[in-house]
Amino acid sequence: MSAAARASRKWIWLGATLAVGGAGYLLYYGPGQKFTFETKKSGGASHTLLAPDALDPNAFRTFKLSDVKQYNHNTNIFTFDFDDPKAKYNGKTASCVLFKADIDGKEVVRPYTPVSRPNTIGHLNFVIKHYPKGVMSKHVHSLKKGDSIEIKGPIPKYPYEPNKFENLVLIAGGTGITPMVQMIEEVLLNPNDKTKITFLFANVSVDDILLKETLDKLAEKYPDRFKIHYIVDKVDKAQAKTWQGEVGYLTVKMLKKLSPMPAKKDDESLLVMVCGPPGFMKLLSGEKTKDFKQGELTGLLKDLGFTEKNVFKF
Repeated sequence: MSAAARASRKWIWLGATLAVGGAGYLLYYGPGQKFTFETKKSGGASHTLLAPDALDPNAFRTFKLSDVKQYNHNTNIFTFDFDDPKAKYNGKTASCVLFKADIDGKEVVRPYTPVSRPNTIGHLNFVIKHYPKGVMSKHVHSLKKGDSIEIKGPIPKYPYEPNKFENLVLIAGGTGITPMVQMIEEVLLNPNDKTKITFLFANVSVDDILLKETLDKLAEKYPDRFKIHYIVDKVDKAQAKTWQGEVGYLTVKMLKKLSPMPAKKDDESLLVMVCGPPGFMKLLSGEKTKDFKQGELTGLLKDLGFTEKNVFKF
């Protein structure tokens, strides 16, 4: 049985989240209100071992919003404090949580991924984009300091094992970056993991690229282990003079140019992970089934010779 199939059976899967996660770094602000990350340990082993879990995977708990900062034209950073300031975030890499709120008399539940390292003490950070038609995202963006929201989790997505693959190919569209940054961190911050990562990140425009500063620094720091390629639908005239990424929609030709290809049928020396909005998933790999199983592989990846054994859909 393939790695993707085993993972699909082992865990309960959720679709693409609407927040962007990059757990494993300390969030801080730089010039122009852009944020970057710097590596920072979450605390001593003995300290976190004794810390209680902040989240419950079987029940919603209420958390207060303590801070809101603007990231770009449609994305903010939200910090929710734990009731117990000594409690820890008990999630693992590639885990998400569920937000629940009463919105216009209806109970709404949506998945989001924290921008906080596992075992972070006292709070959770989320980078959340505002969608005009997104019921929960609009609600979260309307919250003010002191307001509360219900959170349940963590919910694991992918049980990654170091050195299981020679190449890890991550393909994300827009907010699909969420689990990808967690996977990147999990690999790169482990000096014993020799897995090589190729990350293809597609967005509508240059201004929509989230965490670009962070990703570029990681690519500079780990040139032999991490390659990133940006793809945007369009660039304006001013940006076209300096833009070094790809322009246009993902195609078979572009994927062949940017990504490692399987050496043989069912090649499990590499794994492709895909995450993005429905149209993006349909183009690349096909969507997951309604009951969150991996489903049949279709789209560009199938055309290139990939199979269900070396493609995983978040």
